Amino acid sequence: MTIDKHFQRPVALIIAGTTHMVSSIREAAWLLADQWPDFSCEYFRRALSACAAALEGRRSASYARRALILAAHRANLAITDNREPNLIAAQ
Repeated sequence: MTIDKHFQRPVALIIAGTTHMVSSIREAAWLLADQWPDFSCEYFRRALSACAAALEGRRSASYARRALILAAHRANLAITDNREPNLIAAQ
């Protein structure tokens, strides 16, 4: 069973000139799977895994959000909400 939850604050990412407003775990997973510019990056895989874990109820929505933000930073994507002081640490 999947549990989609909204983020406390949406994240806006710019990929190939298009702004994507991400406000839930499911939207983050979709963006990663369908629009991400680099599928080979370790941080992409971690973010996708964090979203899967959050959808399964094993992790929180905020955990998935932080993983998405970190992956965006590592992919050099423009992001409008980068106020996260404690981004997800390498596991």
